[in-house]
Amino acid sequence: MEDKMKYRDLIQFDPIETVVQIRQADKKDSAQQLVKTYVISDEMAEKLINIAISNLQFDTPADNKGILIVGNYGTGKSHLMSMLSAIAEDPNLLSFLSHDAVKTVASKISGRFKVIRTEIGATTMSLRDIVVAELEENLEKIGVSYKFPEVAKVNNKRAFEEMMSEFYKKYPDHGLLLVVDELLDFLRSRNDKDIVLDLNFLREIGEVCKDLRFRFIAGVQEAIFDSPRFQFVAESIRRVKDRFEQLPIVRNDIKFVVAERLLKKSVEQKKRIKTYLEPFAKYYGNMNERLDEFVKLFPIHPEFIDVFERITVIEKREILRTLSQLMKGLLDKDVPETYPGILSYDSYWPILKNNPAFRTIPDVKEVIDCSSKLEGLIDTNYPRGKNKEFAKRIIYGLSVYRLAVGKIDARVGLSAESLRDDLTLFEPAAAELGGEPAEDQRGAVESAIRNISKAVNGQFISATEIDEKGNLSGQFYLDVYKTVDYDALIRNKAETLSPGHLDRYYYEALKILMECTDQTYVTGYNIWQYELEWPERKVGRIGYLFFGAPNDRSTAIPPRDFYIYFIQRFNPPKFKDEKKPDELFFYLSEIDDNFKTRLSYYAAANELALTSSGQAKQTYKSKAEEQLNEVNKWLRNNLTSVFEVVYQGHKKKVLEWLKGKPIPQPFNFRDLINNLAGTCFSPHFQDQAPDYPVFSVLVTSANREQAVQDALRAIAGQGFSKQATAVLGALELLDGERINADRSKYAKYVLDILKKKGSGQVVNRSDLIQDISDVEYMAPERFRLEPELALVVLAALVYTGDIILAIPGKKFDATNLPQMAGMSMDELLNFKYIEKPKDWNIPVISALFELVQLPPGLANLVAQQKSEPIQELQKQVGYFIDRFVKAEQILKKGIVFGGKNLLSNAETQNLQSTFANNKKFMESLQLYTTPGKLKNIYFGHEEIKRQEEGLKKLAELESLDRLASDLNSVGSYLSTAEAVLPNGHELLTKIKNTIDEIADKMSDPKRRSEPNFRQVAEGELNNLKEQYIDDYIGLHSKARLGVDEDKRKSKLSNDNRLKFLQDLSTIDMMPRQQLIDLQNRLASLQTCFALSEDDLKCSPVCPHCNYKPSVEPPTIPARNILNELDERLDILRKEWTNTIVVNLADQTIKESLDLLGQKEKKMVDSIIANKALPDELPKELIKALSDLFSGLDKIELKMQELKAALIKGGAPVTLDELKSRFDDYLAEKTKGKQRQKIRVIIE
Repeated sequence: MEDKMKYRDLIQFDPIETVVQIRQADKKDSAQQLVKTYVISDEMAEKLINIAISNLQFDTPADNKGILIVGNYGTGKSHLMSMLSAIAEDPNLLSFLSHDAVKTVASKISGRFKVIRTEIGATTMSLRDIVVAELEENLEKIGVSYKFPEVAKVNNKRAFEEMMSEFYKKYPDHGLLLVVDELLDFLRSRNDKDIVLDLNFLREIGEVCKDLRFRFIAGVQEAIFDSPRFQFVAESIRRVKDRFEQLPIVRNDIKFVVAERLLKKSVEQKKRIKTYLEPFAKYYGNMNERLDEFVKLFPIHPEFIDVFERITVIEKREILRTLSQLMKGLLDKDVPETYPGILSYDSYWPILKNNPAFRTIPDVKEVIDCSSKLEGLIDTNYPRGKNKEFAKRIIYGLSVYRLAVGKIDARVGLSAESLRDDLTLFEPAAAELGGEPAEDQRGAVESAIRNISKAVNGQFISATEIDEKGNLSGQFYLDVYKTVDYDALIRNKAETLSPGHLDRYYYEALKILMECTDQTYVTGYNIWQYELEWPERKVGRIGYLFFGAPNDRSTAIPPRDFYIYFIQRFNPPKFKDEKKPDELFFYLSEIDDNFKTRLSYYAAANELALTSSGQAKQTYKSKAEEQLNEVNKWLRNNLTSVFEVVYQGHKKKVLEWLKGKPIPQPFNFRDLINNLAGTCFSPHFQDQAPDYPVFSVLVTSANREQAVQDALRAIAGQGFSKQATAVLGALELLDGERINADRSKYAKYVLDILKKKGSGQVVNRSDLIQDISDVEYMAPERFRLEPELALVVLAALVYTGDIILAIPGKKFDATNLPQMAGMSMDELLNFKYIEKPKDWNIPVISALFELVQLPPGLANLVAQQKSEPIQELQKQVGYFIDRFVKAEQILKKGIVFGGKNLLSNAETQNLQSTFANNKKFMESLQLYTTPGKLKNIYFGHEEIKRQEEGLKKLAELESLDRLASDLNSVGSYLSTAEAVLPNGHELLTKIKNTIDEIADKMSDPKRRSEPNFRQVAEGELNNLKEQYIDDYIGLHSKARLGVDEDKRKSKLSNDNRLKFLQDLSTIDMMPRQQLIDLQNRLASLQTCFALSEDDLKCSPVCPHCNYKPSVEPPTIPARNILNELDERLDILRKEWTNTIVVNLADQTIKESLDLLGQKEKKMVDSIIANKALPDELPKELIKALSDLFSGLDKIELKMQELKAALIKGGAPVTLDELKSRFDDYLAEKTKGKQRQKIRVIIE
């Protein structure tokens, strides 16, 4: 470029420096300028058409709503409202609109409104008072007088309707538009109570927009419906939202205003800008793709507007005025040739920090103070020869961006790429490196940030990541709280730490990986009680975990099954490995510089935290946590290669010990250590307890008690859980799903001890459970069985009847196992002794089996410990209990036949008492679910004998209930038949007497026990049923039409005589009610010829037509009615024909004949001449007759009315009085009518 370009040469600058006040639009010249200067993008045009204009117009009925214009300060919100209201008020301004589509649609509202504009200032008035005052004052100015009622007496919607009625009188073709600015500021100032009233009034304004030609537009700074500031009135806000549409001014709208008005460019200017920018595009990540956008907004960076709009902490920041201010200082400057002359948001920082009003905002002040300190340190400490202005632009950009992320302490910032692109940073020296241009510039940004961090000793600048060299990485951000270089202090402290310090914090990291609690087993030592899985037996073994050497082994008491040691890495102690089978050693043999650095920083940060307080303490703790995570990450990732494991003198890496075993990925550190230790100690555990049980699920100290309780409940018959099955199976106490101790070596061990005792002697707890160094086991040299598992073995022997278990104050045998299962574990574990149970009582057990209808010989099988007889016994016991339960229900509801309870109250009470005792006895037998339990049976022959009478009465009751049920089947049928038969039918008495007689016999135990009672009763009832069926069929055949009658009915329905009468009935004079009655009577005749005797055997009513003689009493047979109706058709045809012929002979009618058409007159003349009607009645003839008789007055005399008139005044009556009453009735009916035109029809 030979002549240096000025910015002025590339843009047509139209500054926006004044704030638009909506009342400026009250003046015609100002209004014209506001419309003319408002630029409209296609996106804004769509919103204006679909939201603003569609809700303002009133020509087309619609659900019109109020409109809220949403936009930050300085985004053109007031300008938009002024433009809209000006167009609505003045039709001459429509031509000044800049967008054709909007101009076309806006014609619907142009000049159609009277407009009132107002801005709400500081006030304590309610929104209603403000709006009402503005409306009253401004309406009066345009000649409309209206005063709103007081708020206490008002229905606001009605008040608006009244106001608009007055408005329509003056302006019948106009609407009224109210425009209000700064509504949000007003609402924010209101207290909780007042704002609810204001929002309710705002909702009502939105509602009246629907039904009146009243419209409302308001400007707000944010979308109030989504604002967290109004969540305390969420319901009121939701109701307002239903009646308002929001028109938002978004960033793209602002960019359009900037491009098309503030920085408008010609085509030629755009070409020059594009030519200018293209060489620089390669230095940035996205400039090429967004080059058109850069050209339109030049010299403003697109991100300037995006970031500016996100600085919500500063409300009154006014983007358009800010850009105008920046451009004024730039217009006469040269466009730089060596770097892109683009203004980004870093340019806003000097304006922001020098505005005193902004410093009153706490967050803004903190960022300004922090940034100023940072800038001061750059001025004095930034390396010589480095581009200081480049660094300052980074600081300014980060300062602005800190205010755009919501919270100034958020760990969010900008990457080196974002800083390069957003600020169009350009370092000339980087441009000459010859590498990839954009990447070289990114490197320059990172280098500058490192120099900044060094210059300020790590203060004020932070990042979301730290690279492997300890440099800031990821996203960079201004850290207002980083006034101390904690990282440098940590590095310095790390250099002073001793090996002991490093070992201590190495163990702290291990505590987390090994999931150790802060509470150690031995105070003052890093020793924890620990549990490992013995994989071959699927059981947990208890031992100790040491962070240290065997020198401290004696402090862990009592001795346990194993010892695991993690030896110190940095200051290892001296000790002798005695190669014991219960000891395992872990050595961290290999570390790298990264691990040592991270561990040192972790230790140093923790040490510094111990001597710090407040924010510093929290910062050190946070940094320690970061380093700890890296330490543990390193240990997890390198576990298999950096740890050496020594067992009984054999040293191998973790991976070598686990050779041949699958290692899950990713693995848990602790799980892998446990896996390895379990593998090493497995032979040692086998030597300790060679006959220890093998479980199918893992049993540990954590779940052993629960598993044992489940097993005890299973033994007590309360169901098998997975854990119960595992424990019982491991102890060899299961035979399929049955408890059986015969093959259990653990049960045999107990029984062998019991056998060695003499008659009447017991086995004490100490004989079964031994104490080994304060740890209890059963058979410690062989089984090493925990007392809880030994208890399961004892419970199984109680179940089989082999032993009785005694605890203080109670003994448990096979009959009370459920109670045993419900005892606490501590009570059971502290049992006193076990003893042998008593012998079998075969005679009583035989009698019991016989009572429940089982062979008594089964008792001998029970004595042989066979379980099958017990199962049969319980099956029969359940069967009898079920019968007694059902008997209780029978007695409760009673046994009813013919509406009579067959059991007396005394009989019922006696049976209830008997059955209750029998049921209680049967329920007591449910305890005896095993041979062992039945061995302890507590009752004798007498008690069993007492149950027999109850069982006999049970059978009798069941028999009576079945009899009543069987007879009730026919009885219910006959009861329904009684309701179907007509009154007086002879069968009604027979049915009642027979049912009552049978019910009386059934109530008497002796009579109902007579031979053949059932057969006789059933025969009598069935005879009555058959007689009913015969009688019902006879009644049905009279009341319903058969096949032939139905055809005849159909024929009559289509008879020509009926059609003849239907045609004549359209003539007003004809007595059509006669025809209606005939048709109704014909239609009422029902057809049913499908009924059969089989139908009535199932139901006493015809299933096809539901005929009930009691509802339709038998009268004339249906076929006879058909004959009557056939004759009636002939009579009506003759009478109606005569009526027509007689009336046509009337002089009044003859005078009207000449008014008919020639064809119609000829047909009527034929009727008069022949004194008869033709068989077919053409429509023309019917119409002619209707026209002729239309002058006649038809008087209908209803029989009920006539009767009432004749008896009015009382009776008896003289002939003269009767005639007088009749004359009065006729006079009343014919009042006002010409006598000669009256025709009387008697209904």
